[in-house]
Amino acid sequence: MREAHLDLPQVTRLLVQPSGTFAGLLQPLVRPMTFRAGFVAIVGLPNVGKSTLLNAFLGERLAAVTPRAQTTQRRLLGIYSNDTAQVVFIDTPGLLEPRYTLHRSMREEALSALEDADLVLAVVDAGFEPSLDWAAGFAQSIRGPTILCLNKIDRVEAPGREELRARFTNGAWDAVYGTCATNGEGVPELLEALSGFLPESPPLYPVDELSDAPVRHFVAELIRETCLEELADEVPYAVAVRIEEFRDRESGRPTYIEALIHVERESQKGIVVGAGGRTIRKLGTRSRVKIERFLGRRVYLRLRVKVLPNWRKKTHHLRVLGFRVPAQEN
Repeated sequence: MREAHLDLPQVTRLLVQPSGTFAGLLQPLVRPMTFRAGFVAIVGLPNVGKSTLLNAFLGERLAAVTPRAQTTQRRLLGIYSNDTAQVVFIDTPGLLEPRYTLHRSMREEALSALEDADLVLAVVDAGFEPSLDWAAGFAQSIRGPTILCLNKIDRVEAPGREELRARFTNGAWDAVYGTCATNGEGVPELLEALSGFLPESPPLYPVDELSDAPVRHFVAELIRETCLEELADEVPYAVAVRIEEFRDRESGRPTYIEALIHVERESQKGIVVGAGGRTIRKLGTRSRVKIERFLGRRVYLRLRVKVLPNWRKKTHHLRVLGFRVPAQEN
């Protein structure tokens, strides 16, 4: 795996005819006449399943996913390629009313994705009325092709699904699809539809890439995901993770990773460390298992905790941690 980006495994496929001859060697490779490629912005309110849907599209656990709202803090590119299309998904933070600088950063990340996209995929929670109400207003504010995804459709009884779709087939959307990202229902059909809306173009990225983000980004996100899962109340939202060192070692020794967990107050640091270091050991163990699965090799993970006072509200802290600084505060 290269540090620069995440690659799909390279798989060689040979078509074998019943006679035993290799058809792939005897026949010329037929390529499609038309290839489509473009950017699809995935947008919606927090906790509607945008990142889960991205992972379902890619068939890989690329984006951090937890039951908590606001798990996604930055936009993330996920790249799906097949023989006829390349869909470059832009996963975005949930659109929310900002309460502090980090929230404003997250909102700008989401809105900027709309400007960069060839197609907008608006995702709503099919079983949550405020989410459906948001979709009605959002449709009026977007120019260009827009598809509505009624995610978590399994929360709606079968007789009510067509009625729900009919509610949005009013000309405001180019298409409406129902999905359940957690079990894959409706995902292949939606993916095929998205590909068809993209412009004719050669691939925008190498077809074996899953993302343009560095491996360090995904490692940090796996640690932050674990903090969201294991820590309670407001503490996990005050956590930012930065990889301080990432070093491959020779002679079969585990890859060495040192990560710094930032919190805003001393009291939060005490909670993350835990009595006798119990909590941080648990965070380290669970994070290491995820990272080893992700990297496909053994890892030695060292976690440290540091107080960065009120980092969510201070632009210079956000800049150091790699967040987008809101335009009005630059």
